[in-house]
Amino acid sequence: MFAHRIRRVTRKMSEKRRILFVDDDRNVLDGLRRMLHSMRDQWKMEFVTKPLDALEVMKSTEYDVIISDFQMPGMDGVELLEKVRKRYPNTIRFMLSSYSDQLHRGRTLRCVHQFVTKPCHADQLKTMVARAFALNDRIRSKEAASVLSSLRSLPVMPKAFNDVLDMLNTEDCSPRRVGKLIANDIGMSAKILQLVNSSFASKNSKIVDPIHAVSYLGLKAVEALMLTQGVFAHLSEDKIKEFHVDALQEHCARVGALAKAICKAQNLSNEEADAATMAGILHDAGKIILVLKFPDEFREAIDRSRATQTPLYQVEKELMKISHAELGGCLLDLWGLPNAIIEAATFHHEPWMYFHDQFSVISAVYTANVIDHYLCSGCGDGYSSDLNIEYIDRLGVSERWSAWCRLHLPVEFAELEHVGK
Repeated sequence: MFAHRIRRVTRKMSEKRRILFVDDDRNVLDGLRRMLHSMRDQWKMEFVTKPLDALEVMKSTEYDVIISDFQMPGMDGVELLEKVRKRYPNTIRFMLSSYSDQLHRGRTLRCVHQFVTKPCHADQLKTMVARAFALNDRIRSKEAASVLSSLRSLPVMPKAFNDVLDMLNTEDCSPRRVGKLIANDIGMSAKILQLVNSSFASKNSKIVDPIHAVSYLGLKAVEALMLTQGVFAHLSEDKIKEFHVDALQEHCARVGALAKAICKAQNLSNEEADAATMAGILHDAGKIILVLKFPDEFREAIDRSRATQTPLYQVEKELMKISHAELGGCLLDLWGLPNAIIEAATFHHEPWMYFHDQFSVISAVYTANVIDHYLCSGCGDGYSSDLNIEYIDRLGVSERWSAWCRLHLPVEFAELEHVGK
């Protein structure tokens, strides 16, 4: 059993976080040391100039984060972080680079969680590292932490993957068409957004939908990414059928469509509506992780949820000490996706646990998810909780419920209507 195998993570409040910096340029390391001097009471920082030295010190010291330069003589940053990924999967891996050559992106994405563009500001780096630490603090077991840190990508549906490749090879291919196809798959959406929202891509603002992501990266870069071995994993047909993953994908598409429509009805901004779309598409990413990594435990949780009429996420926490919502949110956080998407995925069953008194992206995804479970069946998972009337009353939107239900899209229309409008 998952719960019996896990090792609890304990960390004293006074214990410093350990960060290892690797760069062959001593001036860069000296600059980082000065820039982060104010963090010396919270972080235990080590600075080395050679990748082999980094691997040597990691034999005797457990590091929370490693931040490595990209181009170094002898062993480059990709080689180093790939070795770290295999030997120390719990260590979070950042790439420090001034190079954004798209030819390297597929290679680096297999071993890098987030990219940091040189030169970087102290506040930017502090925020990125703090978010990475918050991830591990929210994960309840070392096994779960290891799963997320070693996960290269969410698996994709074979048909969705092939549809994108086919589109890329047609004469009338466009970023809009490719982006719409990508948006229909949880794994491809998450990976494309991970890439484009990394600091490696030098974007000051977060991109929240695949059409804009494809437009930014370019069709050739997307095609290269699709063809790079190891970037995308594929689920077996047996698991797709057993866990009804096709129905799950359709559910997520409908939730994304409805969440956007609800945001529009509530006069939220276009940016919030777009974030709600992708948050809806990705809100059940944690279920894909469980299907991939812990199918037996997930099956037991589903069966127990149905038998006892207990919400699935609650049974998951009883059996595995972490729910699919928390697991998915933690992964999206680790991959550097926009905060609104991370928060909505993490709290899509319990938005009242994330303090807010106004209708937001989290609220839209929560209500869209409840409505879709209420109006549709066949997602193949456990018992779903009812609407929390107290929560929507507190937000002052309880009278809107019926109108939101009427916004719900049939599955045949939800597939494409939620992106790019």
